[in-house]
Amino acid sequence: MSIATPVVAQHLPNLTGKVVVITGAATGIGRAGALKFAAAGAHVALVDLSDAAPVVAEIGSAAGLPGARAYTADVADPAQVEQVVSDVERDFGRIDVLYANAGIHHWGNATETNLDDWASSLAVNLSGTFYLAKYGIPALDRVGGGVIITTASEYGLFGARRSVGYCAAKAGIINLTRALAVDHAAQNIRANCIVPGPIATERGLTLFQEDPGLAEAQDRLILLGRNGEPAELASVAVFLASDQSSFMTGSVVRVDGGATSWYSV
Repeated sequence: MSIATPVVAQHLPNLTGKVVVITGAATGIGRAGALKFAAAGAHVALVDLSDAAPVVAEIGSAAGLPGARAYTADVADPAQVEQVVSDVERDFGRIDVLYANAGIHHWGNATETNLDDWASSLAVNLSGTFYLAKYGIPALDRVGGGVIITTASEYGLFGARRSVGYCAAKAGIINLTRALAVDHAAQNIRANCIVPGPIATERGLTLFQEDPGLAEAQDRLILLGRNGEPAELASVAVFLASDQSSFMTGSVVRVDGGATSWYSV
């Protein structure tokens, strides 16, 4: 695939004083989101099962950026999610944005996929998103409202081979986000879903290596002729968290280089 130079937004909305919780923040899309939110002036709570301290150090080393803190939690465990939300609210004094980004992918069709992989696909991707909303919404309510951002996938819009658990979970996230928008609009809480296409993260590149046919298909279908950069996705997340998107809720925002424009979805 030819690699074009991405155009990344240089002027960000002002999120000074906002507190953002990001799950899956140690690497990839979550890491890029943490850096971008900090650049927009927000305080960032980085939640991951892996150590997110190196990303906190990156944020701290940039002059003029506000504070960030790393938290260790497994989003598939509701008790851990409840605890980390409580810890963030205690440490920062408030929560304004919930960015449910943590995800996992297992290869396999319905007969190949073992029950543990099926369960973890749903637990991390779908239930993890639900748990962050369940325990985070009261914190948003306490400050008069806020924003929920979820990370789905183009695989949540159409069927993809040997990704049965991932497809099911990501499709669930899309409609879960719509349900959150319906239920909590009266609390001044907006919920929107980002649908990434092929993004050049460590995990995304690994998927292409494991399935060369997938890489070939993406090469044909991405209208812009390249994979997206995590920072480009992060700019959309910052926009959705800001007042610049104040009339958006229940939206499904595709950030995919035009890939899904080929499909009737």
